[in-house]
Amino acid sequence: MAFAIFSAVFLVIFYLHFALAHRAWLTIRGKQSTELDMGYVRQEDYFGQSFRQKLKHWLATLPAATNSTAGLRVYDHGQERIFVAPSVQYPGGRVEKEVLVTEGAFACGPNCDFRKELMVKGDGQIGEGTALQAIAADGPLQLGEGVTVRRWADAAGKLTIGADTAIHSRATSRTAIEFLPGAYAQSLFAPEIVTEGRNDESIALSADRRSLVQIPHGAGETPRAGDGFDPAKLFSMGGGTYLYEGNLDVTAPLHLRAPLVVHGHFSCGKESLLEGDVKAHGNITVGAASVVKGNLVADGNLVLKPDVYFQALLRAGGEMRLSFGVRGLREKLPVAAHATRVLTLESNVVINGKVSSANRVVAVSTPMAWLQPNRARA
Repeated sequence: MAFAIFSAVFLVIFYLHFALAHRAWLTIRGKQSTELDMGYVRQEDYFGQSFRQKLKHWLATLPAATNSTAGLRVYDHGQERIFVAPSVQYPGGRVEKEVLVTEGAFACGPNCDFRKELMVKGDGQIGEGTALQAIAADGPLQLGEGVTVRRWADAAGKLTIGADTAIHSRATSRTAIEFLPGAYAQSLFAPEIVTEGRNDESIALSADRRSLVQIPHGAGETPRAGDGFDPAKLFSMGGGTYLYEGNLDVTAPLHLRAPLVVHGHFSCGKESLLEGDVKAHGNITVGAASVVKGNLVADGNLVLKPDVYFQALLRAGGEMRLSFGVRGLREKLPVAAHATRVLTLESNVVINGKVSSANRVVAVSTPMAWLQPNRARA
């Protein structure tokens, strides 16, 4: 009896330590938090869509100010004002300190400065050297050379990001993004992301193929050493996954038929076929004109050489470089590439999906030698 009383007293004292937390949990149980919008992580174009919804609500509920005219409606929203106008064309050097909405097309000359958000319900054309807070367009949007977007840019039509333009957050389009040399953003998402010099001509693979390295080897086959591959370092981890101890630098074309973990750097020769995932504790380099069907994850840098075709996800703990002619395409689902450090896109790169970086995604112009027919492949 004494032990039962002691246990009951102990449990009461123990519960008192968590009573306030339990009461708070009972208060919010079954309720949807208004402070956390899950669309932020589920929608790549969240900023543009959220701004559109808020703006629509404001214009529907706020009364027009007394100084509104037939060509310009003015709304007071707290300490800021919203200007609504028909099609607008600003001269160069204009400074605008209020939220601006155009019900038609919008264009501005060079070196303007828009301190608040800009909503364009038609086509948008931004002059070179202009600075924007953020911009959403319901049609095509063209950002001229050297434009600075302090936050995000979103377009329903094609988004053209001019040379040396800087977008300090997301760039999104529901149609396509053209990303010109010198431009950078933190992330880009569209059904199609294209860099300069696009060329969709088919690439003929070399008829003189070197010996093929297979991992794992087929039934009844004896694994062969050479071309940078040592069968003695390959181990089965179970579940169809393999482990390679040390660096795996295959100089011949590689046919990878199962998931592979490499305790070191990984590279493969040109015209390889990677059907399984690759996880490397070092760098990953995929040879030119290869096909990558699995995911690639590198703790270090990741490089796809020219004309590589990938169909899944790429992730680098360091830098990433997608070389001339790389294609990221997959039926029904988008592909994605993410780097912790700088992610570089060379010319003639096409990605259907998302590219992002914790630092920046930058487009560079490929040397003209790569643009010549029958170019050599490293």
